[in-house]
Amino acid sequence: MKKFVALLLAALLLCTTAAYAEVKIGQVEYAAHGTSCFAVMTVALDGDTIVAAHINEFQFLDAASAEGVPNSSESFGKNFPEGKVLASKVVNNGMYSTNMVNKAGATMPLGVGYKAIEAFATGKTIAELEAAIADKTKDEMVDAVSSCTLVDTLGYLQGLLAAAKAANNQTGYYTVYNKTGETVKELSLTINATGEKTVVAMDVPADAVKVIAFTVSGDVDPHHALTLAFTTESGYTAAMETLGVETAPVTLLAAEAMTGATPISFSAPKTE
Repeated sequence: MKKFVALLLAALLLCTTAAYAEVKIGQVEYAAHGTSCFAVMTVALDGDTIVAAHINEFQFLDAASAEGVPNSSESFGKNFPEGKVLASKVVNNGMYSTNMVNKAGATMPLGVGYKAIEAFATGKTIAELEAAIADKTKDEMVDAVSSCTLVDTLGYLQGLLAAAKAANNQTGYYTVYNKTGETVKELSLTINATGEKTVVAMDVPADAVKVIAFTVSGDVDPHHALTLAFTTESGYTAAMETLGVETAPVTLLAAEAMTGATPISFSAPKTE
């Protein structure tokens, strides 16, 4: 992470000589390489252009030779497989690269491959990176990225693309007050543009409060983007089809408490 912060600071310094949009950070966890580890992909986005990228992967490694993640020797590590620690491949680049040479005949350190992939993505727009990897095979992408021999180069670039897109994500935060007078059995949010429904809460007691964070992609118009729907234990069902991606209190109303056509109020209930 320190290396990525340094990259980001360098990118910001480069941007100071010209007008630039707000730099946004996108980060995703991604299965870029096999089924025994996971990657954390991080991208800094200036407008639609990737100005910095960072790859790290985490895997259970030999506890005798690897440096584990923080708290590996404390209660966090008690459920690790015997003789193993959860470890960063970046932190353990030397040890891991040696294993790659001895066990798989690798010709360059893991970190060198990571840096080559990060450099390939940096400077490209989201659309350019997407086009560069579209319909490519694993072998074609290894050939396309100079100074990189990692067989899953394509997977790493797909992860960085996902992180770049995540930088544009929009998140709404809703403090939901259940004032229906009964348990809400299901509360859902549906993205109107796609019809994708997500159940965000179940069995919410009367007078309970739930804080919900809901994320949509950056290409969704945030105005009137969502439909909020709920069903109570008595079978009362209501919906509001014009909820925006925003930060707002949302009070679910009983049918008899409605003062208009909307089954919710955008204000917190008065304290009694």
